[in-house]
Amino acid sequence: MPVVVALQEAVQQVLPPAANVPRLSVISPAAVALIVRWEVGSQALYTRRYEAPIWPGGASGVTWGIGYDGGHQTRQQIGLDWSALAAASRLQATAGITGPAAQPVVRDLRDVRVPFGLASDVFGVASLPRYHASARRAFGADGFDALPADARGALVSVVYNRGASMTGPARTEMRAIRDVCLPGADVHCVAGQIRQMCRLWRGTNLEAGLCGRREDEAGLTERAR
Repeated sequence: MPVVVALQEAVQQVLPPAANVPRLSVISPAAVALIVRWEVGSQALYTRRYEAPIWPGGASGVTWGIGYDGGHQTRQQIGLDWSALAAASRLQATAGITGPAAQPVVRDLRDVRVPFGLASDVFGVASLPRYHASARRAFGADGFDALPADARGALVSVVYNRGASMTGPARTEMRAIRDVCLPGADVHCVAGQIRQMCRLWRGTNLEAGLCGRREDEAGLTERAR
């Protein structure tokens, strides 16, 4: 299936009815498609590869659904988001566990299955609005809101993948986006800083995936209207 068709299918499958998620409109369809593509690919790929929890590596925690990282959530939040899943209480045990420590936890959850429909609901109703709000706080509401929708969505994708921290040398580009690019609503500046983030993964086994995602986010930002 051509990539563009797969992405359209993914977006259609993921987006809940707008009436149920009024805040979802702040994230552009193109940005939603980008996040879905880099998190799970499509519904078919999800069914084959991601129905059970995984550990993606690096600083991630146990991850399930559409990029839902339990290691960066609280037990309470996991319980609320996944209350419709019978295994919710078992998934709550992943809260706060990140890095290699997540590997044995994944093994204990091999029998858990998260249907794509439920994963889509949580993605649309809980994850996207939460990460949009997190990106808006991190980059500053005034500068963030002044960007075109696709550029805002690209920054939501960055935060969805990397978190919203602005502290430390690994976050130099995040701070530059906030302090240099956004005051002038400069989408080319934002795109350049997103691309520069690739320095963090060059020469590692994460380079292809994370640098590819950054390139897609930068491209979406540059094309934003």
